[in-house]
Amino acid sequence: MATWFWLNIPLALLFVCCWAGIPLWHTLRRWNAELDAKHAEVAAQAVPAVAVARPDPAAVPKPRRPAHAGASSPLGR
Repeated sequence: MATWFWLNIPLALLFVCCWAGIPLWHTLRRWNAELDAKHAEVAAQAVPAVAVARPDPAAVPKPRRPAHAGASSPLGR
């Protein structure tokens, strides 16, 4: 019984190291991500671009008449 216990210790150690090590590795690898984002934001503000947007004629709704237009009474008689 003790042999099985001691054989599980390396697997548990591997699991714990991966559980703590992978997020730590990602954090240390991307420590300057916020700084890079700041530089990109400053660079984007430095060169303003003119954007001209024209409305698409197919997207403009056409005025419609109500269904009862032309009817002489509200009941349509």
